[in-house]
This record gives sequence, C-alpha cells and structure tokens, in this order.
Amino acid sequence: MPSRRASLALVLVLLAPLWVLGMFDRGLWTPDEPREADIAWRMSIQPQHVLPELAGTPFLEKPPLSYWLSAAAIATFGSSAAAARVPNLFYALITTLAIGLLGFAMEGTGVAIVAALIAGSALIAYRVAVWLAPDAGLLAGSAVALLGAYYGYTSPGRLRKLLGYLLMHFGAALGFMAKSAPGFIVPALALLTLIVWERRFTELVRWELYAGVLLQAMLIGPWIVAVAHTPHGAESLRVLFWDNLAGRFAAVPAAAGHDYSQGHVNWRGKYWVELPVYLLPWTLLAAAGLRRAWREVKSAPATMGGARPTAWRFSLCACLPFLLLLSIAATARDVYAAPAILGFALLIGLWSKSLHEHASAWDELSLRATRGIVAIVTCALVTALGILAAAEAPSPGRSRVFALALAVLFVGIVALRCAARRQREKEYRASVIATYAAYAAALVLSGCFIFPNVDRWQDLAALGRRIQTDSAAYDLAVLNPDETTIAMLDFRLRTAFTPLVAAPADIASVVADWIRTHGGRGEVLTMLPGHAPGDVTRLLARWHPFAPSGDGLAGALQDAGIARIRARYELPQGRRYALLAAPEK
Repeated sequence: MPSRRASLALVLVLLAPLWVLGMFDRGLWTPDEPREADIAWRMSIQPQHVLPELAGTPFLEKPPLSYWLSAAAIATFGSSAAAARVPNLFYALITTLAIGLLGFAMEGTGVAIVAALIAGSALIAYRVAVWLAPDAGLLAGSAVALLGAYYGYTSPGRLRKLLGYLLMHFGAALGFMAKSAPGFIVPALALLTLIVWERRFTELVRWELYAGVLLQAMLIGPWIVAVAHTPHGAESLRVLFWDNLAGRFAAVPAAAGHDYSQGHVNWRGKYWVELPVYLLPWTLLAAAGLRRAWREVKSAPATMGGARPTAWRFSLCACLPFLLLLSIAATARDVYAAPAILGFALLIGLWSKSLHEHASAWDELSLRATRGIVAIVTCALVTALGILAAAEAPSPGRSRVFALALAVLFVGIVALRCAARRQREKEYRASVIATYAAYAAALVLSGCFIFPNVDRWQDLAALGRRIQTDSAAYDLAVLNPDETTIAMLDFRLRTAFTPLVAAPADIASVVADWIRTHGGRGEVLTMLPGHAPGDVTRLLARWHPFAPSGDGLAGALQDAGIARIRARYELPQGRRYALLAAPEK
C-alpha cells in the first residue's frame, strides 16, 4: 500500500496534464472569462484594491480574493490569459490535497486516491478549476472547510478537535473571500445536517466549534471595514451582502443594475436533471456510490459511532443538502453546484474501497458502463478532430490531425482494455485509474488541436483592437452592452465609450439622439444576433444548411434611415458586431 505522500503525489501527476491544458494552453473564453480577465487586469493597475472594477466601475458581485491573486500574477508574469490563471493551479492543488486528506481520514489510501481523482476530473469540478472565475477559489475553500469539519467532528481530543474546527473556519473564510456566503454555507450545511442525523447535539455547544469565528473576523473583518470607508461604502456593503445574496434566492428590492434574481433564472429540478452531466464521466459511479451509501447508513443506526457510518453520512451531507438549497434559489448556473461534487467524489472513493468486501452485479456494471461513457467521449473528440481537420486545417496539416485522431483512439483503447483487465482481476481502484487515464488522454491529445481553433472563435481581443482603431476619431457609444462587450473594449485597451441603456421601444430614439447630438462624430456599436459563419459551419452546411443570422436591430435602424452600418466585426463561429454611423445624405 503506497504511503500518504506517494498517493497524493500520484494523483497530482495524473491530474497535471488536464490542469496544464485547461489553465495555460488556451485564451479567454466566454462566458465570464473576458470579464474576469479585465477585472483582474484593472486590479493590477488601479490605485485602490478594496473593490474590484470592471472598466473603471466598481464590480460588487464578489469579494476580491481571486482578483487580488490574479492581479499579482499579472503584475509578475504579464497581462495574459495564462498569467491570470496562475492562481487556479494553486486552487486546484488545494482542492485535490484537501479531498485526498479527507479520504485518508475516512478510510485510508484507496479512498484518498479515488476521491481526489474524481474531485479533479468530474466535468463541472474540472471546468471550475481551470476557469478564470472566483468559483475555483470557492471550491478550494469548500474542500479545506469540509476537511476541517470532518476532523473536528470525529476527533476525540480537545486539541485535535480545536485544530480541525479552526481549519474549517479558515477554509470558510477562504471561500467567502472568493465568492461570499457559499464559503460559509457549504461546510455549515454539511456539519449541521450530520449533527442532526447522528443526534450529537452536544457538538453544537462545544466551544471548539466556535473558536474559529475570531479567525474569520481577523481574515474578513479588515476588508469589510475598508469597504465601509470607501466613498459609497454603505451602498457597496448593501449590494455585496444583500442584493447579491438575498437576490440570488428571491426577488428583493435592489439597487439599479443589481437585480440578480433576474439573471440565470432557476427552474424546478434544474440541478437534479443536469447532475448526471456535472458528474461526467463518473455519473454511474456516483449512482453506485449513492446506492452503497443507502445500504451502509440504513444498516447502521443513526446514533451508531465509529468512522465508517459517519464517513458515509458526511459524504452525503456534503452534497445532497447543498443541492437541495440551490434548487430553491431564484437563480441557477451549473458552476454553482461545483462544491457538491466534492461530496460525490468522497462517495465514489468510499464505494471503491467497499468493492473489496463485496462487489455486486450493479457495481460491476457501473464500472463497465463508465468505460463505455469514456469510449463515447473519445469517439466524439475524434469526430471533432476530423471535422476541424476537414474544415480548417491546411491540406498538408490534415494528415497530422488524422494521425493525432488515431493516436487518441489507440491510447483510449489500450487504457480501457487495461481498465477492463483490472476489473476482472478485482483490482477496482486500478480499474478506475486506468479509466481516468483513457479519459484524460482523449481530452489532452485532442485539446492540443481543438483549443487553438476555439481560441480563434473566441478572440475578442482582436475585435476590440479593430473597433478601437476604427472608432478612435469618433465619439463611441455602445448600445445595451453586456459585461463581455465592456470587457472586450476595456481589457488592455481602455477604449473610451458611453453605454446607451435603452428599453426595446426606446432604442430607435436613443440611437437617433446620440448620432444627431454628436453630428458626424457620433457612432454606436451594437451586437448582431446569432453567430458568424466559419469553416466548420460552411462544411456542415453541405448536409444541414444554416439560415443566415441577419443584421437584426442594426438592419432595422438602417432600413428606417436612422443610421447606417459603417463596419461589421465578427469572429468565425463567434460574436458579431456592427458599428452604426449617421445615415448618408
């Protein structure tokens, strides 16, 4: 049995290729990353560092920890996507090590390796880990807080219990400074549910549980005081701690521009319907883990002591209550559910350990079906390589892309056959690791060609430079700009523009007023509907024609004689914009 240090080192080596690919081998992709990059870049140059800013305007959705760290990386390594994501590597390391140590505390090496590997590779957890957004810091803080909560709850001695709960409070503070209240909610909900489940209400009156509140006050308090002393401190605090929190769960009276209940509207059952996708490719292993957890906790009385039933209960408490809470919120996004994946990772780790005692036919089928899912993912990536090669690669390079596709298939087949053999030999942990190897190899090898193509489709910086050049001699306004458009014009460019915010019925008059009052110098940038065509859509159009997107509102304004389209900007398969000027006389 490998040592704790060797086991965690193995997991880090296995996850490293995924991290390098997702963090450092691609540009800034929508949604959110262009905005987050602009905020981090602004933080690196702005005179005050208390509140993040988007294009010079305070951005009050999240505390500033992730922006502080990304700004420091930008100041050190230069203003690039890779530099801004340097902190993501540390978040991912913290998350993996915390879940690995939690697995060790539960049932040893086997649980630690599998749980850490799942926590780093399940679809939504991996996306959060490599995405430039505060969710990665929240995930790391949640993992540390869950580790501390379990240590504190299960430790018999006062000192170890105190240290465990202090670690929980430290992780909660880290999560809070990354993304506000969810940093508290994830560990508190898991621990409170476990206490109620096991009827250990005396834990709620232990002083060790609350000693860390002072630590949180020391870590969070100075920032709150600094916000309060900014010119609009009271308003900023209300937006941060009321509009942005209560507004996520219910429609509450909010300041203009901060009605968060209207964005990403939730619908009943959304998280539970989408959960199988969040857990890919480990969805069926999570189902097997839930089935085994039901058997384990059903056979053990709620008040039964010992590590084993508590470990299963804690894993359930770390995922299901949080998903239930998210389900009643007014807003919903897939990344909000990422902390719940940590609990599912622990369930799968415990399940893999239990297979050595008894593997049912359902367990065996779950492992085989998971290899089938990985095989489907591999084939889909190979198909994508083929389409991109046929559509976009120059003729001399197509052979190299097809060779890459064959390499993806070959490595996948070898790894999956190894996983099948390990399963037949009852080496279940090795089977999971080999299945992961097939999945990671498919993503990494295919990503080496797919990601540069996606970068071209997402190259908003190129659009921003063209728009800045064309509008430099004019008074530029942007019609109803979204945050991505604002960031595109601001990031490293500081393009001067005036936002024109208008209701649909008022757009024509607002645009006409801007052009008229600025004479021949007034221009308006507006986003066009749909996506621009590219080599891929032109190739696919041979079998499935695509209707042209048209000029939408810009075309209507031109037809009405209010403005003319002076220039168009677009990315292949990506965003489209039009620059409106005064109509020709």
